[in-house]
Amino acid sequence: MMHYRKAENVEKELSKSDLPFEDCMPNPQKDFLWMHVKGGTKVSNVIEFAQAALNKGEHRCVVWSGSGGGVVKTISCAEVLKRSHPVYQVTRMAYTSVEEHWKPQMDGLEEIIVNRQIPALHILMSLDELPDSIEGLQKPNTSTDFWQGEEAHPRPQHRQQHQQQPGAGARPNKRHRSGRNKPGQQHGKPAAEENQPSSQSQG
Repeated sequence: MMHYRKAENVEKELSKSDLPFEDCMPNPQKDFLWMHVKGGTKVSNVIEFAQAALNKGEHRCVVWSGSGGGVVKTISCAEVLKRSHPVYQVTRMAYTSVEEHWKPQMDGLEEIIVNRQIPALHILMSLDELPDSIEGLQKPNTSTDFWQGEEAHPRPQHRQQHQQQPGAGARPNKRHRSGRNKPGQQHGKPAAEENQPSSQSQG
């Protein structure tokens, strides 16, 4: 590919029927607000738009979708929205098709188009109650597995402290063993005793 340069990525446009929420919407034609989030999307703008739509009663359900560089911002949008609205949340992963275009830099070469499948994240948030039978359902004012994992994160630190204790206790044992070799030298050779490693560490 040294004679080509990367041009543009053309992502396949999704339709509502492509969303992985068949079990979450009893009526396939149910109206909902669909927010597409990209890497350059300004989170505050899309959040204000979604909040206004829910507050005015224009929609009862919001779906956030993002792929590639937009996945992180998709999560941020969902986290911010559920702070202001008691929503039922369902998060699903899927894949979307992207065409990578490579332009030739030499005469006689043709453009190369590479089809790739990249992960995409879709988050459904509903003001209306959703059935408990839905897989991965998160009810309002509940923590996700991610935050539970963060709470458990300090535990390995305690284990590290316990692992360090034997090492710290090993030093006095070494000094004690070196001290056993000194009695024969303490009376006869005080000058040699000063050159012992244990004497240097004490000074």
